[in-house]
Amino acid sequence: MLNQIFAIASKELKVISRDRGTVVGLFLLPIAFILVMTTALQGAFGTGGSNNPVKMLVVNQDQGSIASQVITDLRSASGLQLVEQQNGQALTRESAEALITSRTYSIALVFPPDFSAQIMLAATQPDAAKATVTFVSDPAVGSELLLPVRGMVEGYIERASATAQAPQRMLEGFGQMAAQAPASQAPAILAIGSAFTTQFVTPQDVSSGNTGVDYAVVAPAKYQSVKTPSSAEQNVPGYTVYGVFFIMQTIATSLFREKNEGTFRRLQAAPLSQAALLTGKLLPYYLVNLFQIAIMFTVGVLVFHMSLGSDPLALVLISLATAAAATGLGLLLAGLTRTQEQAASLGSLLAVVLSAIGGSMVPVWVMPQFMQTLSKLTPHSWALNGFQDVIVRGLGVSAILPSIGVLLAFAAGFWAIAIWRFRFE
Repeated sequence: MLNQIFAIASKELKVISRDRGTVVGLFLLPIAFILVMTTALQGAFGTGGSNNPVKMLVVNQDQGSIASQVITDLRSASGLQLVEQQNGQALTRESAEALITSRTYSIALVFPPDFSAQIMLAATQPDAAKATVTFVSDPAVGSELLLPVRGMVEGYIERASATAQAPQRMLEGFGQMAAQAPASQAPAILAIGSAFTTQFVTPQDVSSGNTGVDYAVVAPAKYQSVKTPSSAEQNVPGYTVYGVFFIMQTIATSLFREKNEGTFRRLQAAPLSQAALLTGKLLPYYLVNLFQIAIMFTVGVLVFHMSLGSDPLALVLISLATAAAATGLGLLLAGLTRTQEQAASLGSLLAVVLSAIGGSMVPVWVMPQFMQTLSKLTPHSWALNGFQDVIVRGLGVSAILPSIGVLLAFAAGFWAIAIWRFRFE
């Protein structure tokens, strides 16, 4: 009996080992998922550390010295790397915003011209207006990056403000004492106050009161976003792109199934060119992709009350281009594989890996630099950027034309290679 059991088990192991689809599904797909996701998420758990500092643009418009002191302190802060110049020139508000809109950087810190003046004025006038320090941030970047950076910066600013205000506040206190003392004692009190503040006063010797500083978080002026995007507005586009490109596996396996059943051979008997035949086969899947996008965004709107941006035409155009790239990739998969099992296993592998690299599962901004560069080689990244431009950044048609162009180029390339490699027999 044991021999029979072992014989059957041995036979099943041979069957499994010869089934490439099963091998890929059981071993290669989990291994690829572990490698890609672990590498991509290194930034999520290490961002802000000494090995992976957050890069922040700094614009110093302050006409005093306090902002310079804050910047000096921030340079030595662990987990933060300041970028203060571009091409040898000090950054301006406009140049910093241009670097953010080009997605070279994600955050800029802007000190206003009256930063030092308002801090010193607040030392003696608690009701004085405050200088506004501005954080300019790409709205597509989550609060996971912005909040720790903002907390660190505000801490250094509060300390520098208190340090600058402490002598002035102490002198103000001695001045009030002198005003209430006999006239003969007033000069001595003022002299003691001057010497005391020069030699002994630290920021901890006085209460913080009005530091003269307020804070604001804004998007670059080019973006039309007027509010912080919700979780749905950040996540729904990513998972929509993942779902749309997953159709590649369905397309490829469907073509192989029709070949195996003989249906495809009968279609070839029709008076159609090969390109027309494949177009007719892919058109239903293209329409399914568009329906997918519509359904997923509808769920986002109805369930999570997400915004779809201010330009419906832009949303339609990026959806059309994304669906074209996805169906083209499905045809390419059918052209590069030889069996239905290969198409199914490789399709699952590509769907997961490309989605992860392209930012659908992990935000690109948390990835290591080499993976951020690698993501640009996937259609997923361009599709996601296009959707985020419309939904999160509030942009219109002209802004997403580059993403549309790249997606159509991907689609054309996929089609060209697929037709060249496709086996019509």
